[in-house]
Amino acid sequence: MRVIRHPKLADDVRDAALHYAEISERVCSSFWNELEAVLESIERNPRSHHYDACGLRRANMKRFPYHLLYDVEDDTVFMVVFRHDRRHPSFGTRRKI
Repeated sequence: MRVIRHPKLADDVRDAALHYAEISERVCSSFWNELEAVLESIERNPRSHHYDACGLRRANMKRFPYHLLYDVEDDTVFMVVFRHDRRHPSFGTRRKI
C-alpha cells in the first residue's frame, strides 16, 4: 500500500502535538502513540474506516478529539487532513494532492 500525505498534514499534526506538549510530556507521548496506531490501522486495512459526510474515509482517535480524513484509490492512500472533531466539517476537505 502506497501512502501519499498532503503537505499541510504535517502542520495539522504538529499544531495538535504542540498543544498537548504544553499540557505535559506524558499526554504528548500518549497522543503520538495513538496517532501511530491510527496511521498503522489505515495502512493495514484502509477500507475498514467509515465514510465521513464529505465523502472521505474517517479514522478517529479514541482518547483524543481528532480524526484523519483520507481517500483510497486502488493501492494508494491519500491522507488529506488531520483535524479536531470540533473544526468546521469543511476544513481541509478541498485539499488536492
